[in-house]
Amino acid sequence: MNPDTQLHQALQQALQQLHGLHLPDPVGWWPLAFTWWVLFLSLGAMLLALIWFWIDRHKRHAYRREALQRLREIDAATPPAQQIQQLNGLLKQVAITAYGRQNVASLNEQAWLAFLYRSAQHIRQPPNLGTTLQAAYRPAEPTQEAQIGVMELRNYAQNWIKGHHF
Repeated sequence: MNPDTQLHQALQQALQQLHGLHLPDPVGWWPLAFTWWVLFLSLGAMLLALIWFWIDRHKRHAYRREALQRLREIDAATPPAQQIQQLNGLLKQVAITAYGRQNVASLNEQAWLAFLYRSAQHIRQPPNLGTTLQAAYRPAEPTQEAQIGVMELRNYAQNWIKGHHF
């Protein structure tokens, strides 16, 4: 017999004696690596902080929602002078709630208008706001001009309640 043939047969016998390869079990997810724990805890902390922030903000702005509801309840059928008084009173109440009685209660006329402007500079203040507010205390017949002033005051009050900042 040829030495190459013998070698070939010996190799064939050796190969037949080999068993198939056994792969190890795949690496499982559990227990998690330290990095995954840090990631999950960080995400959980951020989620809790976001929920806390949203709840706190919702509570802090409750007075705005209540004021906007009261604004909707001011009847447009009442005389303009009475509407102006109610709208100005609502603005004053919201300002006292937000900025404190000591800072707001004593303000009137130009100081009140200046305060409204300073607390919400990004909101356009109607140019005749002072005249409209003074019209509430002058007995007069309802005019078209008074109705326009009331509508402007109502829109300004709504925007101011939504947009004033500390």
